Amino acid sequence: MSLPESRSESARRRWYFSACVSAAIAAFPVVSIPTAGAAQQFGSSDSASGPIVTGIAKQPLMTHVDHLLKAMAFVGRPISEADRNAIHAASSLPDDQATATIQQILDRYALVRVTVDPLRKVTVQPLAGSGQSLIKDGWTTFLVKVNNQAGVIETLDVDSPQAAMPYDFSRMQVERSVYDDQFTDVMLEHVFQTGVTWGTWGGGYPYKPPPQPEQKEVWPAHGDLSFVPTKQRWAAVSLYQAAPLSKTLSGMALEDVVLQVYSRDAGVQSMTLSFNVGAPFESNGTGAVPYSAGKPGFRGETQLSFNVTKGTPLTFKIADENGKPTAARFTIRDKLGRVYPHRAKRYVPDMFFQNQIYRYDGETIELPAGEYSIEGGRGPQYEKFSRKIVVNGKPLTEKFELKRWIEPRKLGYVSYDKHVHTAGCLHYNDPAYGIEPKDMVRYATGEDLDVADIMIWGPNWYYQKAKYFTGQVDPSSTPNNVVTHNLEISQFPSSAGGHTSGHGLKDIDYPGTKKMEEWPSYTLPVLKWIQSQGALSSYTHAGFGLDVQSDQLPNYITPPMDSIGANEFIMTVTHGATDMIGVGNTNFISELNIWYHTLNAGFRTQIAGETDWPCINGENIGRGRSYAKVPNAGTSAVSYQSVLDSINGGNTYVSDGRSHLMNFKVEGQEPSRKVGTEIKLSGPKTVTVTADVTALLPAEPETIEVLGTTYPLESQKTVYQPMPEPKKIRISTLPVTGVSWRNVPWWHIERARIGDTRKVALEVVVNGKPVQKKEIVADGKKNTVQFNVPLEQSSWVALRILGASHTNPAFVLIDKKPVRASRKSVEWNIAALQQAYEVKRKGWRPEDYDQARAAYDYAFETYRKILSETTAP
Repeated sequence: MSLPESRSESARRRWYFSACVSAAIAAFPVVSIPTAGAAQQFGSSDSASGPIVTGIAKQPLMTHVDHLLKAMAFVGRPISEADRNAIHAASSLPDDQATATIQQILDRYALVRVTVDPLRKVTVQPLAGSGQSLIKDGWTTFLVKVNNQAGVIETLDVDSPQAAMPYDFSRMQVERSVYDDQFTDVMLEHVFQTGVTWGTWGGGYPYKPPPQPEQKEVWPAHGDLSFVPTKQRWAAVSLYQAAPLSKTLSGMALEDVVLQVYSRDAGVQSMTLSFNVGAPFESNGTGAVPYSAGKPGFRGETQLSFNVTKGTPLTFKIADENGKPTAARFTIRDKLGRVYPHRAKRYVPDMFFQNQIYRYDGETIELPAGEYSIEGGRGPQYEKFSRKIVVNGKPLTEKFELKRWIEPRKLGYVSYDKHVHTAGCLHYNDPAYGIEPKDMVRYATGEDLDVADIMIWGPNWYYQKAKYFTGQVDPSSTPNNVVTHNLEISQFPSSAGGHTSGHGLKDIDYPGTKKMEEWPSYTLPVLKWIQSQGALSSYTHAGFGLDVQSDQLPNYITPPMDSIGANEFIMTVTHGATDMIGVGNTNFISELNIWYHTLNAGFRTQIAGETDWPCINGENIGRGRSYAKVPNAGTSAVSYQSVLDSINGGNTYVSDGRSHLMNFKVEGQEPSRKVGTEIKLSGPKTVTVTADVTALLPAEPETIEVLGTTYPLESQKTVYQPMPEPKKIRISTLPVTGVSWRNVPWWHIERARIGDTRKVALEVVVNGKPVQKKEIVADGKKNTVQFNVPLEQSSWVALRILGASHTNPAFVLIDKKPVRASRKSVEWNIAALQQAYEVKRKGWRPEDYDQARAAYDYAFETYRKILSETTAP
């Protein structure tokens, strides 16, 4: 763009301003925002206008207006063509007349006037008057006129009691890819500045104590929006401060800022709108900070009333690969990248900590007029989809015909997530405000997960066990998607030894107890009690407390044993008290390392996939899955007990769902962990290992949005360190060790991608070490593979795609000798047991001390005996 040299300076400025505005308007389409009833049309000539600020220089004001109009056009709310022309015409007037005219024009777009007097006192006055129109489930843009008499060059913050979060949240934790909203980032920073770390949590999370049984009446009914103050919290407010605008005031006596207001509800709504200048405001638009004399800041407020109109209904028509109605996952964004419905204002079944929503066939969502992108899918076993839509005020229907790339059920395998929650962690503080089993069925259907095992635990213990636990499959289940209720021993006295869980329980109360505090203070008796019911015992989120400064597998570094993963597993496995350990949601080096070492000592605990949603992961359930070989899986309804039987038997594998290790056999025999069912050889032999393997990688490496700091091996900090702007990085470049919430997803097919290719390495693992491998193309096609593996001693054999999937082992006995694979492994077990004893005994109750000490003594004796029997290095 070249300026005409022959014109006067004032003409050149007018030409430049007009060209900039025209370019901005041309670049961004006009999106009309509907108004309602008697509400004044935004920007109309009869809108209320405030007093004119005098003594303003025209040139800096015109520069500011140039930036302002570009920003308004970008957010989809450009001013009218008549007003653009009027501003252009005003630019040729003398300063006082020009600035007065421009103010009169922009005031028609302003909701309020904020005045900062010379002493920095802030007053807020309405400009657009009552009855202004908003739109349900959408953002409406206004201007805020700022008369900055103090010349402040600090931040202007906006807030409202009606913009507060709907619930009282007990804890937030760092999560990738879903936390892209301002309100979450602010809460994360607040929580992590408290200094709470995994290493210091010990026996439980920093929740307020769970309500006792006699306090159940304090909880309102599920979904009761009349509960004060949730019904009043209908709005969200935000200042648009991205380029070309500034995040701080300019110091000019007059400028306008861009305000955006979101409404969750339709009808007439009232709001207290507050502005704060300079002093820390703490909430930063995320919720009200009550005014107090001790922390007044420089703050002013006013009362406003809005008439909120309804949006346009969008109906989802969703069919699976057979044309049958189903559910799917949808993430809806406008062209600014904002997610709909607004996350901070969601209610079940839509979760505030997820970008996506889940809808069944025929269900709807309301959207304001505008352009949107829709991305979605139905779990990792379906292809993803995306499309653009335009909402123009007329009801519309979008059809989604889903496509599978693999169907494990037809191939004989049932998917199972052994660890999800319906209250606690990222859920709301009161259990009644968690989700219900029917909501979990919705999520399981939308993620194509066959079984979701709901863990009742500390934050919802008394309420949910009374309401939901029956020892049976929940009645909300369907033939294809089952939910159950079982137990995670978390925030109980034994939690410092590791969080344990029971699956297939008939009784959920430990004998002789009425309150959580009365349970044992170490994990062994709890696990034995679980097994006594015929249920499976487990440790959850195994890797916590096991992380070391190594990415080698196996490694021989003694872990700290100072957290809530499979820490006391090193002791309880010698008692035969642990059926499985949960993997898939902490770093796979830590999870697999302790498992490999105990397998090398001859023990036969299984691994099982879990998510710990929405604690470690708030994105979706089923990120860590077990695939259990079940008879008639493709033709029968899903059976929870059949899944447990398969896991107990040993014929399962763990995966993120993007790779599959099916029909794994050694010498033609499927894996089994039961004594007497091993593969028996009379002497050393080369055995045949076979499997059907498939994986799916996109052609381009997947990235993930990172808001915090990823932690490399040499830095294991747990203090939240927010970054100025989020950035996207490749999943494959995330560190392979570290704290869980920083480097998720841990198990993901991208972790196994070989360079920039579309290949992954399939490895045969014998006694913890890879002995052979094949590179396979991850294009979704089945690969029938065969390895010929020499075995010199009794061994365990497994297949893995490291970081993505892993089978449970087949046990091969040579000359009837037990597996005694490695002296170094047994020595590691003994060192880890000693470390666990030194750390965990500090949490035992005096009355439990002698029995706990005896349990550890038995474990020491067992490992020493195994060491004496082990000759392999």
